[in-house]
Amino acid sequence: MQLNQIKSKKRRQPQRESDSQILVSESIEHQYNIKYQILDQIGQGSYSTIFIVENKLHGGYYAIKKVLQDPKQINRELEIHLNMHHPHIAPLRDYYYTVENKVKYLHLVMDLYQGNLKNAIRVPLKRVAKQIFQALEYLEEQEVMHRDLKPVNILYQSGNIYLADFGSSKKIDGSKSLSYVCSRAYRAPELLFGQIFYNTKINIWAAGCILAHLELGKQLFFGHNTVDQIVEICKLLGTPNELEKAELGCQPYIPHLQGKKLKN
Repeated sequence: MQLNQIKSKKRRQPQRESDSQILVSESIEHQYNIKYQILDQIGQGSYSTIFIVENKLHGGYYAIKKVLQDPKQINRELEIHLNMHHPHIAPLRDYYYTVENKVKYLHLVMDLYQGNLKNAIRVPLKRVAKQIFQALEYLEEQEVMHRDLKPVNILYQSGNIYLADFGSSKKIDGSKSLSYVCSRAYRAPELLFGQIFYNTKINIWAAGCILAHLELGKQLFFGHNTVDQIVEICKLLGTPNELEKAELGCQPYIPHLQGKKLKN
């Protein structure tokens, strides 16, 4: 949801809708064409596409994330994002559904930002760290695991950050969860070891890896696969003790760690 891509297309400065103008609604298909004009496509994922749009009714530029509603997949993004209200979480401005060739899509309308932490230059690290942990404290209170925290999903503008992309998020409900979540470089040890019951601690691990990335200019742990990632972590932080091994369920991985030059 970045702003700089539209500068060459329009000279007009972006405007923000006031709270009274925000229309959070589940509407009929034609609202998409009546209210929003697509200017450009700026992102593509497995289940979603991101567009820059102009609001033709109220003015201003926004980002629309168009998400495939696969009936075989549980999509919690809308439910979770609707309940996120924090200064450092990107707000949801509008949403609606469309059906194309009998396929249903959810459209999430959000603000545009200058960039994200992946492409930001000269980031004030202490300020950013404080804001990230303030947002994560809020997620802790809401019992929400983001499950895809990485630099590109933390939007950045004028020295402030905004957590975004809740497509993989889940509330803690006591049920089993997928362990294959989060990008490997920011994936917590319990996820690497295949745990299916975990909590918001995975947010903290990811945040630590992100901040280290910003400070070092490179990923803190850069494994080529799951086992290699575990080895890289152990080289820096040491091998798990017996209690940690039991908690993490990492016994199947011990043979892979033997013979490696790890920190004790």
